[in-house]
Amino acid sequence: MESGVTLADVWCYMSLLDNWNLVSRMTVPRCRHNSLVYDGKIYTIGGVGVAGNVDHVERYDTITNQWETIAPLPKAVHSAAATVCGGKIYVFGGVNEAGRAAGVLQSYIPQTNSWSFIESPMIDNKYAPAVTLNGFIFILGGAYARATTIYDPEKGNIKAGPNMNHSRQFCSAVVLDGKIYATGGIVSSEGPALGNMEAYDPKTNTWTLLPNMPCPVFRHGCVAIKKYIQSG
Repeated sequence: MESGVTLADVWCYMSLLDNWNLVSRMTVPRCRHNSLVYDGKIYTIGGVGVAGNVDHVERYDTITNQWETIAPLPKAVHSAAATVCGGKIYVFGGVNEAGRAAGVLQSYIPQTNSWSFIESPMIDNKYAPAVTLNGFIFILGGAYARATTIYDPEKGNIKAGPNMNHSRQFCSAVVLDGKIYATGGIVSSEGPALGNMEAYDPKTNTWTLLPNMPCPVFRHGCVAIKKYIQSG
C-alpha cells in the first residue's frame, strides 16, 4: 500500500548485487496478505483488496515471471499466520470480514489444488507470524501478546509454548540454524515499535533476548539469506 492505494507491485531483491528489481505484478492488488515459498514458487494468500477481504490466492513462477491464480481460500482473511509444513500450506486465524479474529485453520495441498478448513476457538491469532521448525508450527505473539502457540500437524493438536520476553504485534519471524528468531513489532496500539529481537532454542525450550536491531520496525518482513537475517 502506498498513499492509501492498494498495490499489486512485486519487487525482487538480488542479495549478491544488493539491488531491487520490479518483476511481474500480482493479478490482484492487496495488502495485509501472507506470502511464502513452496517448491520453488511464491504463494500470495488472502489479504485486503480494494473492496475488503479477498479470498484470492496466486503463485509466482520465478522462471517464467508469471503469476497463476489457484484455488481460493475457503474463508477470506487478512493478517493471518501462514507457513509450509509437511508438503502443505497452513493459514492460521487472521481477521475475518467482520473485523474479528477468524478462528479458523485453513490448509492447502498443492498437488490437488484444494483447501480444507476447521474452526476452533483455540485459533484466535491475528497480526502474528508463523514458522515451521522440526515438524511443528509456531505462531508468535499477535494482539499485543507474548504467547507462543505450537501446532502439531501430525496429531492435529495445539498447545501453549514458552512466552516470549516481549509482547509483539505486527512482528516477523524466521528460522535459522535450528532456532526461531522473532524481530520487532509493537507492544500496544500507541507503539512504540520495537528494536529488539529474541531467539527460541528448542533444545532448552526458552527464549533469549539478543542485541537490538539498528532500527525499530513493525509490519515488516523477515528472511534468512546465507545465515544472515534481513528485516525491513
